[in-house]
Amino acid sequence: MNIKLKRLFVILTLSFSISALYAGIRFGDAEINEKDEIVYTISHKLPGTISYSSLFTASIKNGVLASEPKMITCFPEKMEMLSDGHFLQIRNRYGTAWLNTQTKEVNWKKYTSSIPLNSMRLAPMSVSPDGKWLCYSEKTGYASGKLILESVEKNKRIVIDEKSSFSYENVPVKWLSDSSVFVYAKEGVIYFCNPDAMVRGVEVAEEYRQIGPGTINAVNWADGKYLIYIDRDLVYRINAKELYTLGLYSNVIGKGTAIGRLPSAFISSRDTFSVNDEVSAFVFIQNGKTFTYYGINSKNYDYFDVIYSGPFFDLKSSLLEAQIMWTQNQTPFIWTRSLPYNSDKIVSSVYRLDQKLTKIIEIEDSGLPILSKDKAKCAFSSGTTVHIYNTTTWKKISDLTGEHVYSIAWYDLNTLYIGGSRSIRKWNIYESYSDAIMASSAENGYWDGASGRVVAESGNGYAYAYTPSSRTWKSMGIQEKHVDISRNGRYRLFCGDTPNKNYENALYIRTLAGKAITNPVYAESIKKIDEKKKVAFVFDAYDNADGLTRILYEMGLYNVSGTFFVNGEFIRRYPNETRQISVSKNEVASMFFSSSQINQKGFVTDEDFIRRGLARNEDEYYACTSKELSLLWHDPVYEGGEKIIEAGNNAGYTYVKPFLGVRDSTSFEDAIYGRGKYVNASEIIDIYMRYLKSNGGGLLPVTVGISSGTRENYLYDNLDLLLSAILDSGFDIVPLRYIVEN
Repeated sequence: MNIKLKRLFVILTLSFSISALYAGIRFGDAEINEKDEIVYTISHKLPGTISYSSLFTASIKNGVLASEPKMITCFPEKMEMLSDGHFLQIRNRYGTAWLNTQTKEVNWKKYTSSIPLNSMRLAPMSVSPDGKWLCYSEKTGYASGKLILESVEKNKRIVIDEKSSFSYENVPVKWLSDSSVFVYAKEGVIYFCNPDAMVRGVEVAEEYRQIGPGTINAVNWADGKYLIYIDRDLVYRINAKELYTLGLYSNVIGKGTAIGRLPSAFISSRDTFSVNDEVSAFVFIQNGKTFTYYGINSKNYDYFDVIYSGPFFDLKSSLLEAQIMWTQNQTPFIWTRSLPYNSDKIVSSVYRLDQKLTKIIEIEDSGLPILSKDKAKCAFSSGTTVHIYNTTTWKKISDLTGEHVYSIAWYDLNTLYIGGSRSIRKWNIYESYSDAIMASSAENGYWDGASGRVVAESGNGYAYAYTPSSRTWKSMGIQEKHVDISRNGRYRLFCGDTPNKNYENALYIRTLAGKAITNPVYAESIKKIDEKKKVAFVFDAYDNADGLTRILYEMGLYNVSGTFFVNGEFIRRYPNETRQISVSKNEVASMFFSSSQINQKGFVTDEDFIRRGLARNEDEYYACTSKELSLLWHDPVYEGGEKIIEAGNNAGYTYVKPFLGVRDSTSFEDAIYGRGKYVNASEIIDIYMRYLKSNGGGLLPVTVGISSGTRENYLYDNLDLLLSAILDSGFDIVPLRYIVEN
C-alpha cells in the first residue's frame, strides 16, 4: 500500500470510528399502557463511563409528560455499607440511593432529574469502620475539591479542607478502627480529628491537632491503638489516647516514640507503607516499584532488620499498582495489578512476602480486593465471577457466578452485597445461591398484563418485577422476550432522529386522538448544539517508561486513544514496553532515532540526515514489534524549523507540534538552573484547560517518563483528572491524526 492510499485508509477508518464512538446517549423502545403510563430505557456510552441502560417510568397528559420521569433501576457503580450495616449505599451517575437492609426498602437521598451528559466518574468515599461517618472530596476544580466530613445519622456536613487535592483513586483520610478519630492530610501537613466533636462544633483548633509534615501516605493505624508516622527516615509510634496531648505540647514531646529508622528517606508523595497490628513488622513500597519487608525489634533509633528487599520484576507485565495486606497471623501479602506486555487485560496477583516474593494467585481482569471486617476473608471479582479467599492460607472458600460485577460490599463476616450488570444480590458465601433485591439495569421494560407491575428485561432472558411500595425488585427467572406495545388509542411512542450531537436518538410522543401533535419526552434531547471541539493527546516517550502503564490504563479506562511518539533510545531501553504500546489501541509515531537535540554540535541537520534518522527509527521499531510506525513525527525537543519539517515531508512524514506553553517534564533542578519554569501537575491541568477553551481544542503533550531530576508530582499520574476535565468541559478526545488531517 503506497503512502497516499495508506493515509486515506487511516483517515476513513478514524472518521468512522469517531462517529461511532461519541454517539452518546440513546433511548430504547418504549411501552405504553391503557393508563397512559410509559416505561423506557436510557443508555450511556460515553468515554469514562460504565455503559448501562436505566429504566424509567412516566405518565402522559395532553400529549406531554404529566410529571418528572422516575428512574426505577439503580446501577451499583459504587457501594458502601453505612450505620453498622443498616444501610447499603448505592451510587451512580444519577445520584445516591440507600437500601434499608432491615425493611428492604430503597430511598433516593440524592437524585438528578436531568440526563447526565458528561463522563460523571464517581469519586471514592472513606467510610468509618462503624459506617456512621463519611469523608469525601467534592470536586470544585479540575484537580481540586473540598474535603468533606459528613454524619450519616445527622445528615450534617463539615468542610475539613477548602482546597484539597482531588483524586479518583483515594481520599486523604485514614480511620481508627473504633471510628473515634481519623487522620487527614492538608497542604502537606497531617492532622487528626474527632468526627463527633467536629460536627458538634467543639473540636479544638486545627493548629493543636497537627501531627507533622507529609501526605496521608506517611501515617497508618496499628492494632486500633497506635498511629505509626514516618518523618523522612524516622518511624514514630503514637498512642491514639495521647493525640491531644501531643497536639497541645508537640513542641515539648515531639512526634511520639521513635521505634526505628529506614535506610533511605520516605517520600510520602510517592512511597507507601504498612505495619502489622503487633507493630513488629513493616512493609515499605518505594516509588511503587521496590518492596522491602522489615522486622521491628529496636526501641530506639536503630535501623530496621531487613527480611526481604527487591524490585518488582515480571517478564510478562509491568506493575500498575500494589497494596499491602496483613493476615490474622501477622503475615504480609502484596496484592498487585499489572498490565501484560502483549494484552490490555489487567492481571491481578497475590504475592507472599517473607525471605522472597512468591506469587500464589494470578487472575485476569480482576477488580480490587475487598477485605472482610476481621480481614480473614478477601473478596474480589473477575469478569462474571466473585471469588472468596481465606487470607491466611489463600485457599478459595467459594465462588459466585452469573453476571459482570462492578462493586462489592461486606454486610457481615459471611455475607456480601454484589453489584452486577443486571442486579444487586445478597449472598451468603457458604450458600450456592443469592437473592436479587434490585435490578441494576434493563435492556427493555414493559407492563405486566396480569399484575400491572413494571417488568425489567436485563439480558440473557432474565427478568425482574418491580415493587413500587419498597422500590425493590424480585427475580422472575428466565422469561420469553416481550414485544413492546408502543401505542394505545390516544398516543404512540417512537424513537426518531435528533439534531443534538449528545444523543443518538430522541424519544417522541405522537398524539393520535384530537389535535395531532408530536412532542419529545425530553425537550433537551432535540435541542441543536454546536459540534464538539476536538482534543488529541501526544505522548512523548523519551528514555524513561515510568508513567507508561498508568497512561495505557487510563486511556483504556476512558476508551480513548492517543499517539505515542517513540525514539530509538526508548525502543532500545524498553523493548517490552515498546511492544506493549504497539498492541494497545493507540497510534505509534516517530520521534527520530535518538532522544538527543538534533541541532546540537556534531549533527549536520540536512535532508539526508533527517531521512536516515527517520528510516533508522522505522527499522528499529519494526525489528522490535513487527509493525510499522505511522507517518507522523516530531524531533525530541520540537525544534522543527522550516528545513527540518520540509525534509520530513519529503520522506513522507507529517510534522506534529502540540501546545508547548508549559512542560510537564521540567524538574526542580531544571528550574534552578534556568532550563524552564517548574509547574506542578494540578497547575498544568489548569493551564491546559485554559488553552483548550481559548483555542477551541488542540493537541496536548504528556511525557511518558522523566529520566533525570525530581518533581513533586507527575502529569501522567494525574491523567485521569485531565481526561475527566476535558470530557466534562464538553470536548471530544479524538485520535491525533483526525486533527492533523482536518
